[in-house]
Amino acid sequence: MINQFNLKLILLECFALIFIISGIDRQYVTYHGDKFDALLNDDIKTFASLTDIRMGEFFLNQLYWTFASILIGIIIVSLVNWKNTFGIINSIIVLILTIGIYATGFYSSGIINRYLNYFCGIFAKGYGMSFLIGGLIILLVGVLILWKTIDLNKKHS
Repeated sequence: MINQFNLKLILLECFALIFIISGIDRQYVTYHGDKFDALLNDDIKTFASLTDIRMGEFFLNQLYWTFASILIGIIIVSLVNWKNTFGIINSIIVLILTIGIYATGFYSSGIINRYLNYFCGIFAKGYGMSFLIGGLIILLVGVLILWKTIDLNKKHS
C-alpha cells in the first residue's frame, strides 16, 4: 500500500479537481447571474420575482451543486487510480485535500480571481459573460491537468 502512494499524482489530481470544481461553480454563477445580481444589490423583491425559492434554499442549491461536482470528480479519479492499480489511499487523500483546499475559498477570492476577472472582462461586456469565459478557462485547465495525471498514472502502473 505504501509503495502505491504517489505524492505527485495526488497533488496533480487534487489541483485538477479544484480547477474543475471552480470552473463548474463559475458556470453556476453565470446561469443564475440575474439572481446573484439581485442579491448583491440587496434587492429582495427582484430576487423573489425571479424565482420561487427562498434565499437560503438558493445558496443551499449552490452547495449541493458543488458537492455533487466534488463527488463526481472523486469517482472519476478513483476509477482512474483503480484502473491503474493504485491504492485507494491515493483517492482518500485526494478527497481530503480537495475538500480542505476548496473550503478555504482560495480559488474564489484573492489574486487568482481578481486577475481572472480582469482578463475575462477584456473579452466580455458584462460579468455574466466574463464568468462564463473564466469558468470555461478554469474548467479547461482542470481537464488538462487531469489528462496529464492520467498519462502519469499509465506510466507508473
